[in-house]
Amino acid sequence: MKKLLLITAGLLFLTSPALFLYVLNNGNPIMNKWITQEVKAHLDVTGYSKSDFQKHSYNIPKMDINHDFYHTHYYVIFKDEPNIIYYYGKKKWFGDVVQFCEKEDAATYVFVTENTEHNEEACIPMLENR
Repeated sequence: MKKLLLITAGLLFLTSPALFLYVLNNGNPIMNKWITQEVKAHLDVTGYSKSDFQKHSYNIPKMDINHDFYHTHYYVIFKDEPNIIYYYGKKKWFGDVVQFCEKEDAATYVFVTENTEHNEEACIPMLENR
């Protein structure tokens, strides 16, 4: 029994740096799945279907963002507007999913803030409250 406990403790000690590096580079897998489900539900309620998207996935920005939102974002590229990347985030403390006002030009990766085809009325600035 003591030998099994030592082996288990040794394996945890050896694998913990790898797990830490994975979460540091890829984000918390539980949080990524949760944000994905919440944003997909929001997009369904908004009236979009899976066939409207060219590409969509969770995203972990490398920059500091609005502290009222979880760091994991969700991006959507629509089929009818393939040159704009839309970002969605979930407010902390059981808040709603909202679209960020800043969208990204897929070719130049420059933030676009003007009105586009899939703008939501209530958008929140991503780069505010940092």
